[in-house]
Amino acid sequence: MADSTLAHMFWSRVDESGALPAHVVKRGGRWLTLTWAEAGERVANAAQALLALGGQKGEVVALLSRSRAEWVWADFTIPSAGCIAVPLYSTYTPEQITDLVNDLDARTLIVEDAA
Repeated sequence: MADSTLAHMFWSRVDESGALPAHVVKRGGRWLTLTWAEAGERVANAAQALLALGGQKGEVVALLSRSRAEWVWADFTIPSAGCIAVPLYSTYTPEQITDLVNDLDARTLIVEDAA
């Protein structure tokens, strides 16, 4: 199936289910429901930002985060920008992360926070 990439499946779901709930996240002690259209807007904006920062089609982008809604959005952002997503576990040591980023020749690393 030619259109079975993760990016294509994500955008097909956004088109088909725009007004339906996609994620429920807790923010400031309250639960917030995001629709597929809202998730698509976040991914589209992030993909544009990635490209504006110099992201190139086919380049590796490493993703370092714990499991969370933003990780999901970033994981769809990367292929939506034409890049290759490589997730890194937050349980890796700093040395392991450094080695992997260097071995992957990743010029971009999306992280959860400064720590």
